[in-house]
Amino acid sequence: MTALQMSFRNPNVEAYYQHMINDNGLKKIQAICAIMRKLLMSIASIIRDNSEFDGAKFYKIPINQ
Repeated sequence: MTALQMSFRNPNVEAYYQHMINDNGLKKIQAICAIMRKLLMSIASIIRDNSEFDGAKFYKIPINQ
């Protein structure tokens, strides 16, 4: 549920979601699973480095959007 909410509320995660669907041809559920995995890796690095979530590190939005 966190991945689903983040894909609607965070612009960087939403851009990654759209990228996975439009550019990589994934189905919506596959894109959500990709976000889940990436969020888990982000959480692990946040705990390891004792830092805050940075959407720009999650996915950099292309300039042409």
